[in-house]
Amino acid sequence: MIYSTCVWVISSSDVADHFVLITFLLMPEPSLLQEAKMQETSQDVCCEMKQLRELLYQQAAALSELKVKMEYMEKENTAQAAELMVMKKELESVKKENAGDLCCVHGCVFVLAERLKVAFSAGLSPGQKGPFHFETTLIYSKVVSNIGGAYNPYTGVFTAPVKGVYYIRFTAATYNTNSNNMGVHLYKNTEHLMHLGEYDKDGTARHVSGALVLNLEVGDVVYLRLLTNYALYDDTLLRNTFSGFLIFPF
Repeated sequence: MIYSTCVWVISSSDVADHFVLITFLLMPEPSLLQEAKMQETSQDVCCEMKQLRELLYQQAAALSELKVKMEYMEKENTAQAAELMVMKKELESVKKENAGDLCCVHGCVFVLAERLKVAFSAGLSPGQKGPFHFETTLIYSKVVSNIGGAYNPYTGVFTAPVKGVYYIRFTAATYNTNSNNMGVHLYKNTEHLMHLGEYDKDGTARHVSGALVLNLEVGDVVYLRLLTNYALYDDTLLRNTFSGFLIFPF
């Protein structure tokens, strides 16, 4: 069998030309490449626009919600301001009432403090007192002190202005009256509390003194009385005295 061989002889310049031709044929056309790039760019732009729109929608929703909250807060603040104004007016009213009450309290405290200042001391006027045919209340008209004004120098009676514990003291004296006994009775209201005196003749001058601590209610009275046919004597030396003071209230 006889084979025929066909050989192509290609020069180097021909190879280069063919390579260039093949490369040219394989390369895409410029218009297609640009169109692809534009499509890709358009898709990217659309995606970005979509994201921007979604972001804008989210921001618009957030702004709308914030606006609603601000409107609610403004209404709430307005209500709170009105309530605060009402509370302010009430506070001013309470302050005025308290100021009046405070003045009243101060006045009451002042009055009470003045009423708690209780102390007196008084003596008989010079000369002889008695004897009388009946028991007589002694009037100590020579006032030494009368703080609080609870002692009456016209009646000889002390009236307790406050409830409390009081100290009551008295002295009695006579001079050159041996023909008569000397002594006094101490009374609380109508209750005879104490008697002190001398009966026998024992010289020119006789003196006695006594004291009690008493629980007194408001309005209770304390006074001294000269017994029937008894006599006292005084001069400028305050031999006969009636005194008392508030120890403490209760």
